[in-house]
Amino acid sequence: MNFVTMLLHTKNVHLLKDVGMIPYMLWKQYGYNARIITYKNEEKYEYLEKEVRGLKLKFIPKGRLGKIVDGSIYLWKNAGKIDILNVYHLNLASFIWLHVYKWRKKRGGRAYLKLDMDLKGMERAKKPGLVGFVKRKTIRLSDIVSVESTIIQKELAPFLKKDILYLPNGFNLPKNSGQPFKKETIILTVGNLGTWAKATDVLLHGFALSYKNHGWKLRLIGPVEPSFVKTIEKFFKQWPECRDRVEFLGEIKEKEQLMEEYKKAKIFVLGSRGESFGIALAEAISCGCYLVTTDSVPAGYDLNGKGRFGEVVKTDDAKSMGMVFTKLWKEERDWDAKAEEIMKFAWEHFSWEPAIEKLDKALHICYDSKHNKKGLFG
Repeated sequence: MNFVTMLLHTKNVHLLKDVGMIPYMLWKQYGYNARIITYKNEEKYEYLEKEVRGLKLKFIPKGRLGKIVDGSIYLWKNAGKIDILNVYHLNLASFIWLHVYKWRKKRGGRAYLKLDMDLKGMERAKKPGLVGFVKRKTIRLSDIVSVESTIIQKELAPFLKKDILYLPNGFNLPKNSGQPFKKETIILTVGNLGTWAKATDVLLHGFALSYKNHGWKLRLIGPVEPSFVKTIEKFFKQWPECRDRVEFLGEIKEKEQLMEEYKKAKIFVLGSRGESFGIALAEAISCGCYLVTTDSVPAGYDLNGKGRFGEVVKTDDAKSMGMVFTKLWKEERDWDAKAEEIMKFAWEHFSWEPAIEKLDKALHICYDSKHNKKGLFG
C-alpha cells in the first residue's frame, strides 16, 4: 500500500515525531511503501542514518508561488500512485491538497488527516463563517481523522457527526535496561524554552514562589529563545537564592543522554499555554516521571492515567504550580516504586507500537471497505 505524508516543512527533528515515525513504523512493521514529501529544508537529515534508517523522503523543488501550489503540482502528477494521502492540520494547504488528490485520484484513494489539535484549534473548527467552514470541510474530505487526546475526540466527534480516531503520539526512547530507578529530587522540563506556548516564565515564577517550602532542584533542557535570555537574567537577579537550584542544561540531542536526565527526575513539568500532545510528556513517563501539566494540555489527562500519575494546574497560574511542587515534596511516597508503575503504563499505552497497530487496522478497514455502517472506530 502506497502511503504518502505531505508535509513540506519537514526537518530532521520531525523524523522522530509523528511526521516521521508514522510512515517509518508503517513501513518497518507492516510493509507499507511509505514516504514523506517535503522540501529539502536541511543539508543533512541525521536521523535517517540510524534512528529511522530506511525511511524514504522525496524532495520536491520550491517554487515561487508557495507550498500550496508546489504540493498541488506534485499531487496532480502523482495522485494515481498514492493509495493513502496523509496531511496535517486544519489549514488551507490541507483543504486544497485533499481536493486536488480526490479529484485526480477519482476513485480508490483514501485521505488521512492528523489534526495535531489543541483546545484552541478545536474551538476555531467550531466557529461559524468561512474559516470554520473550510476547517470542517477539510475534516469531511478526509476518510480517517485522528486526534491526540480523548478530551478533544469526545467533544469533536458528536459536533461533526463523524468518527474521530484517538491516536496518541508515541515516544522514541530505548526501554529501561531493567535497572531499578534511583530517582533524585529533580523537577525537569524539556522543550523550546522561552517561547510563548511553553510558558517557561510561569514555571520559573512558580518555582521561585515555592522554593522556600521544598527542596526540589529545577532542570531545564532545550534551546533558549534569544528574547528570553534577559528574562532569565532578571529572574536570577530577583531570586538569587534560586541560582543554585535552577539549572539550564541547553539542548540535548542524543536520546541516550536525554533518557538519563528523565530517569533521574521524579517530576516532569510542562506548563504550556497550548499543546496538542507534548511528546516530551510521553518520553517522561516512559522513564517513570510523575507529571505536572496545565489544563491547556488536553493529552495530559490521558498521559497521567486520569490523575493516577500526575497533577493538572490552571494555565498561567504560577501560584498553583508552586503549591503543587510543595504538596509533592511533603507527600510520603515511594518514588522509585511509583516510577516502575508509571513506566509500565507508558509502554502499554504510549509507545509507538500500539498506536501504529491501531492506525494500521483503521487504514485497512477504510481502504478495503466502501461502506462501514458500524463506523470505522466503534
